[in-house]
Amino acid sequence: MIKKYKPYFNIGPGPFIKEELEARNWRREDLAEIMGISSKLVNKLIKNKHVINIEVARLLSKTFGQSPQFWLKLDTNYRIRLKNREDRNVN
Repeated sequence: MIKKYKPYFNIGPGPFIKEELEARNWRREDLAEIMGISSKLVNKLIKNKHVINIEVARLLSKTFGQSPQFWLKLDTNYRIRLKNREDRNVN
């Protein structure tokens, strides 16, 4: 008998960004100003509604200290898991 495991919780970069803001006592508007992007984009990033591209990864890296690869990998893995879940639900 094959044992079915319940999938783990899929966490995107948004909660990590939000955590960094809370640790620094920054508002979303503060992050937008520091990164030189719109508040609208910051909100989309926090809600995992915007893909983290190389430029955004660079800006997050400069702002929070992690590598750009950290942000790219976190977002890519999140989106792959989302797509895999969608594919399983279609079949």
